[in-house]
Amino acid sequence: MMVSELEKKAAQGIVNLFETGKVQGEYGQVTYIPSDPGGLTYGRSQTTLYSGNLFLLIKAYVAAPGAAYGAELRPYLADLERRSSGLNQDHRLRQLLEDAGQDPVMWEVQDAFFDRVYWQPTLRSGEYIGVKTPLGMAVVYDGRIHGSWHLIRDRTNRSYGPLSSLGEHTWITRYVDTRRNWLAHHSIRLLRKTVYRMDAFKALIADNKWHLTPPFFVRGVRIDQDALQPAVRASALIAPERLLKLETPYLQGEDVRWVQNALQQAGFSVEVDGVYGPGTAKQLAEFQAKNGLMADGIVGDSTRATLGIEDSTSEPNPPSTVTTPSRLLKLENPPLRGNDVRELQGALREVGIRVGTDGVFGPNTEQAVKEFQQRWGLVVDGIAGPGTRQALGLT
Repeated sequence: MMVSELEKKAAQGIVNLFETGKVQGEYGQVTYIPSDPGGLTYGRSQTTLYSGNLFLLIKAYVAAPGAAYGAELRPYLADLERRSSGLNQDHRLRQLLEDAGQDPVMWEVQDAFFDRVYWQPTLRSGEYIGVKTPLGMAVVYDGRIHGSWHLIRDRTNRSYGPLSSLGEHTWITRYVDTRRNWLAHHSIRLLRKTVYRMDAFKALIADNKWHLTPPFFVRGVRIDQDALQPAVRASALIAPERLLKLETPYLQGEDVRWVQNALQQAGFSVEVDGVYGPGTAKQLAEFQAKNGLMADGIVGDSTRATLGIEDSTSEPNPPSTVTTPSRLLKLENPPLRGNDVRELQGALREVGIRVGTDGVFGPNTEQAVKEFQQRWGLVVDGIAGPGTRQALGLT
């Protein structure tokens, strides 16, 4: 079937939302849940270590011209190809993957990779069984991304008959019910928590959203024309933030000065001279260690975000907005950010709630907190206070 670009984006946006909590997906999201059979997962559509696809993705990125983190990721290719379980706990790899997720080259590589590995097979599968609607294609795409598409397809055919006999609307509905039942009773407990995916499709079917014409809602998130537009990447395409590290001759510039200013505001003793020398590198490494980052003295995207530096048009955040473990975490303007937010997001993912782990408390994180609070019988206010943190096992 012919799928328009808007219909493709709508179908992919639904699954991106399931996988990362964002309609556009999150290119730098790294997740590891010990009970997840896929192991370490990464990227816009959360490809996995144990499937071998993470190796293929990083291999393609390393080979791409202009890959900002290609040289640093290349040494990991052998272990990625072996699907080494030790990579699940490799904090340097995880930080490199997060930082590479801010590289425009990685965006292009991921878009092409996920189209090749998941979307094109989805189109072939849809054509093979006779799927014609965008919602039907989204269901097939979800099966491809989440896994076991063929198993549930065949189980649906055996129980109810083929699509050609039932018609697309009935067959897709039966498939969704069959997959939901399979997930709900799966031997892997983590998969039981993903029935929300099928519940979201059931809601779209009930609302007769077969053409996925925007706007429509998925899990309380509005998907409209604006949400389906490519993320604004102009500044990164023009001048990606360079890595700041100790080199000879020393790096100099306004970006160094911003880092030094941010370190001063965070309580570290450093001269603001715009020169990245040994003193600045030492103070930065101490800041990284204090904030749970790799203490390598290198200013990448994760370190820059934790310092509160967005770009040269905004002042670095004061230390109280970077890490204050006991603060109330809630939706504010500008959004709260820091390691405590990232820790909260990780804890939410541990209990099966899909949310990004970018360290920014935005609308999706608020919605995830509300979902958790509702499940646990807490006050549903979207605020991560002492009661919610305790229920999540956070001190």
